[in-house]
Amino acid sequence: YDQCSHNDTIEWSSLTKKECLKFGGVLLGNNCKYVPDITLMSCILFLGTYTCSMALKKFKTSRYFPTTARKLISDFAIIISILIFCGIDALVGVDTPKLLVPSEFKPTHPDRSWFITPFGGNPWWVYLAAAIPALLVTILIFMDQQITAVIVNRKEHKLKKGAGYHLDLFWVAVLMIICSFMGLPWYQRVTGCIVFLLTGISVFMAPILKFIPMPVLYGVFLYMGVASLNGVQFMDRLKLLLMPLKHQPDFIYLRHVPLRRVHLFTFLQALCLALLWVLKSTVAAIIFPVMVSRNFHTDILLHLLELSNMSTAPKNRKRLARRCQGNHYLYL
Repeated sequence: YDQCSHNDTIEWSSLTKKECLKFGGVLLGNNCKYVPDITLMSCILFLGTYTCSMALKKFKTSRYFPTTARKLISDFAIIISILIFCGIDALVGVDTPKLLVPSEFKPTHPDRSWFITPFGGNPWWVYLAAAIPALLVTILIFMDQQITAVIVNRKEHKLKKGAGYHLDLFWVAVLMIICSFMGLPWYQRVTGCIVFLLTGISVFMAPILKFIPMPVLYGVFLYMGVASLNGVQFMDRLKLLLMPLKHQPDFIYLRHVPLRRVHLFTFLQALCLALLWVLKSTVAAIIFPVMVSRNFHTDILLHLLELSNMSTAPKNRKRLARRCQGNHYLYL
């Protein structure tokens, strides 16, 4: 720092900023307003939270501590990581960005009260035109219900009762009609309702939540995203692109489908994902459910490519039938 004062008996250049102000000095120069490196501290909190969460989640398979303690640490890995790095942030004292929470309990939009009129100021034809985006919502609900049911009813889960896809979808539709007319949320699972209830109660924890740094939350989000990729077949097939044939795992679809066809399907799926991401970034994002039809178009394209490379001899038609049947594993 550059300090100055009328007192010539003190070596001002050897003092710290705090000591200079204590003895009545005046701060001069740009270094007097020095701000610590917030970017570096944010990166440390971000990567540290992610790494700590991953390590604690894998602690269940560790050799240390009893089984109950390992399971407890693994189940609360995210909470422990948040507490650790919130403490580090408080000890270091760097002014990192914190979670923004409202100072009072009121509706988010300033022009809206607690009670919402069903029709508002919209003209009558809006309710008829709403049937068009409702079709897109129908696609989302159908895919969400069926994909969830397929995941739950996998053979490896060894369920004792059979699947009830049609019955589940029927009751979801009935409950959606009732909840829509009553203005209730569509989600009725007990676990989800309890989660939403606890989320609502969290507004009373605003004085505590405002001390959580945003980099810590970003680290939690990264962990949740990476953890959700485990077991996703698309990620497994992406790894196959860089994996020699002798080191490839024994996936069931590799037994029935040629590797070239697997790579082609992965490329088309990645292309659809890129198009979906671009579409999501525009004002036309509401039509993104149409992209779920990619499976149908991809299936047709793959079959046409296969037919163009094979003759129509009976022997080759049998080979094509076996390959098309094996392609079913790619969609599961």
